Amino acid sequence: MSRTLFARRCGAALSSLSLTVSLALVSTAPVVAQTLPAPGLTASGKISYDARGMPTIQASSDNDVAFLQGYAHAQYRFFEMDLTRRQVSGTLAALVGPSQLGNDVQARTLGLRRAAEKSWAAMSDDTRGWLAAYAAGVNDWLATNPLPPEYGVLDITKADAWTPVDSVAVGKGLAFQLSFDLDIGPTLRLGAYQKAGAAAGFDGTKLFFGDVRRSAPADNRVTVPGFQPGGVVTTQALAKSAPATMPGRIDPVTLKLASAYRDKVQGNPLLAKALAGRDTPIGSNEWVVSGALTASGKPILSNDPHLSLSLPPVFTEQHLYSTDSRYASPLDVTGVTVPGAPGVIQGCNQRVCWGTTTNSLDVTDVFQETLAFDSYGLPVAIVHDGVQEPVQWVFQSFYVNQLDGTPDHVVRDNSIGYTNGAITVIIPRRNDGPLVQIDAASGKGLSIAYTGWGPTQEIESFRRINRAANLSDFQTALTYFDFGSQNFAYADVDGNIAYFTSAEAPIRTDLQTQNAPGGGIPPFLIRDGSGALQHDWLPVQNPQPNQATPFEILRADEMPFVINPSQGYFANANNDPIGFSLGNNPLGMHRQGGGIYYLDWGGADAFRMGRIDRVIQGYIASGHKITVADMQALQANTQALDAELVLPYLLAAYGNATAGGAWQPLAALATDPRIGAAITRLQAWDFSTPTGIQQGYDPGDNPLALPTPTQAEADASVAATLWAMWRSYALQNTIDASLTKVGLQNYLPGDSDAFTGFKFMLDNFTGLQGKGASGIAFFHPASVPAGAPNAAAARDYVLLSSLGQALDRLASTALTPAFGGSTNLADYRWGQLHRIVFDHPLGGPFSIPGQNGATSPYGYMDLASGLPGMARGGAWQTVNVGDHGLRAIGANDFMFGSGSARRFVGEMLPAIAANEVIPGGNSAVIGSPFYADQLPLWLTNQYHALPIAASVAISQSGSTLTFTPQ
Repeated sequence: MSRTLFARRCGAALSSLSLTVSLALVSTAPVVAQTLPAPGLTASGKISYDARGMPTIQASSDNDVAFLQGYAHAQYRFFEMDLTRRQVSGTLAALVGPSQLGNDVQARTLGLRRAAEKSWAAMSDDTRGWLAAYAAGVNDWLATNPLPPEYGVLDITKADAWTPVDSVAVGKGLAFQLSFDLDIGPTLRLGAYQKAGAAAGFDGTKLFFGDVRRSAPADNRVTVPGFQPGGVVTTQALAKSAPATMPGRIDPVTLKLASAYRDKVQGNPLLAKALAGRDTPIGSNEWVVSGALTASGKPILSNDPHLSLSLPPVFTEQHLYSTDSRYASPLDVTGVTVPGAPGVIQGCNQRVCWGTTTNSLDVTDVFQETLAFDSYGLPVAIVHDGVQEPVQWVFQSFYVNQLDGTPDHVVRDNSIGYTNGAITVIIPRRNDGPLVQIDAASGKGLSIAYTGWGPTQEIESFRRINRAANLSDFQTALTYFDFGSQNFAYADVDGNIAYFTSAEAPIRTDLQTQNAPGGGIPPFLIRDGSGALQHDWLPVQNPQPNQATPFEILRADEMPFVINPSQGYFANANNDPIGFSLGNNPLGMHRQGGGIYYLDWGGADAFRMGRIDRVIQGYIASGHKITVADMQALQANTQALDAELVLPYLLAAYGNATAGGAWQPLAALATDPRIGAAITRLQAWDFSTPTGIQQGYDPGDNPLALPTPTQAEADASVAATLWAMWRSYALQNTIDASLTKVGLQNYLPGDSDAFTGFKFMLDNFTGLQGKGASGIAFFHPASVPAGAPNAAAARDYVLLSSLGQALDRLASTALTPAFGGSTNLADYRWGQLHRIVFDHPLGGPFSIPGQNGATSPYGYMDLASGLPGMARGGAWQTVNVGDHGLRAIGANDFMFGSGSARRFVGEMLPAIAANEVIPGGNSAVIGSPFYADQLPLWLTNQYHALPIAASVAISQSGSTLTFTPQ
């Protein structure tokens, strides 16, 4: 999972504001004991706070607990909640100013707020009452407390009341970030490849599918080996030899529409993940081992969702306890919550624990529509199968905070034209999806169908999960989880473990019938909306339990899952869960009874899963009984599997260069003493990626007295730097150089796709000789001297010369802030490059470290002048993740901004034992002792105990607020 739900900066206008905050006057530490009136309660309730500011909320009904949860959320996180609902609803400019008006237009056009209203209308009265009680609690806090200090910066003195639909919108927004994808980028790239191939004599379609946007992952570990959709074993299960579907040439009108829409939404943080595609920072790890493999004989569940590492953290910790008489047992659940919505999203009750990772289920399709217009040039219908189908209009009004020093100076903006956002055009056929782009000259447009536009009930799902007493309850709760697909990890005190993928997967007519004109196309490309090619979603024929999407979806037994796996464990790190993509064809499996079985576009993350699986398999093979400490160590693992699998090719190239009779230009590279020294270091590397500097934060360090790194850590950090810089140049000298040579420099693949293609070419060099399916030779850039005796010599020259370039770069003036121009390899410590800033949307003193080299109020400071942020171990796709750009070559290019939003390890003893940590603190109010109190633990992969029973949590509380009904 990334928290792009909040803009990391709210716009250039905010950067010029003077930010003055008196930390001494701001604190959210509650008094030891206080009694407050609460008009929304039906009986007395309490909020007890422990030493980390984590509240335990007690009341005699679920609704009263929701009221107090809303109060507690607002107390610590109201500004964050307000930002979230406004970004999702398209009203952010009314708070932060003109810089967000364009983003508001796009958000309003997409319509998550409209979808939230649908969900609200479809809920049961009981659930609506629960959400209304939560909203009342938020508003009780607003009525009796000053606004957080951020509002003073924005000239705002009052906030809109919270509504139940706001909570639904918050939930929709989070699910949207985890599931919405756009088919814009792949379509544009394929179209460009096809055009270039026609001009230069290579196969552009095969370049896309076979070379640089492969569906097959770079490593082949899966979550549920041998899974058969529908539960029936067939020889059709894994069609590994089947070729990827090869569509025809992309229509120029389609490319024009796609390009215009991309340009319009570029830079919108709400759409950042959708535009980034497979290079999104959203991820997560989870694994569960059964009692058969553990020292205690009880299951252990581990989970760390990867989201944006901004401030405040995505989650806040809470404990909920209700003695509601309607239920046989109390609600006693704890873990992390989403500010703005009731319930616990990841955690444990007294019987079960659960965690999640993001599943890349493809639930979004972009359609090219044929439009009919009125005399004013406004679309009034789409044309489908020759028949006009009316569209719906929604008129929009936009308001903007003027930021001129006048309090609450928010005015209506009248600059938005009807076809530019003042009217939203809704297409009923696309699940009430919006028309997002219009080309009047051609009479065409783009619309978006998405399962999230419907009356989905994911909040109901989590409400039921919170009370689940067993596996059956949990499975029933998941039938309400309609979109925002997740991989759910489950364990209980009865010894059961289970893995489920969730959400509703729409079935495309062309893939199901397999008799469409043209044979159908992959759903990750823009689809035809005219009806002629049967690209529509199939109308519902076999409704599933609690289904929200009004189209045919995969059955529950077709969604990957396993209960008590025979191997004794499962793991998922956003990888292909069942191996459907291993043959480089995500359309290679078939449903029982006919039709193509399709989950997503493949090419999912592979290296984190590969490391997790190898470590657990190693424990099993050695007979070692797994402990909680082992699982915590695995969460802290910083070994780079990509290096372990690809570095041997560089080492072999050096061996070939130093062998007798080597091609002279290649042999000359090997005589460079710097290259020889670098190879020696890489040969000795254990693939770990520590910072290697005393100022750096590494797993197990004392964060209050950072130790001097050992020699082994220093050496590993140097190897990590050499590897990362070499990898950047190797990609530039192969994938990038080859595509640039044929005019595709503006359509280079993303980092993950580029590296997957690069590794594929190396793994299959014997058969391919460095040539892709397209016919392009990827190891023959202009830098290779003429006269290479064979393709292998050219390959080795590219690999070794890339190392020479990396060493030149590390010693260059461009890297002076990090390495001072040194040519001594021992100086190239990874922590000088791999750093993080915990950004607040308003920056300044709200961020950690402080701004412009200043020490933050919490004691953190930038690493050095010109090197913002704090050094931390880990790297791209390590389990202890710290993803950065794979083409990075600058002093600040290796920084990262996403990672574990919560680390959790729990053991299913009769009284569940658990530990967790979040990257910051429970409060978002600067000056609070709980603003960043967990950050030292998080930075060094340490935890705090998480009491699972409310009685234990209450006994550890230091202060209490008692609320009495009025």
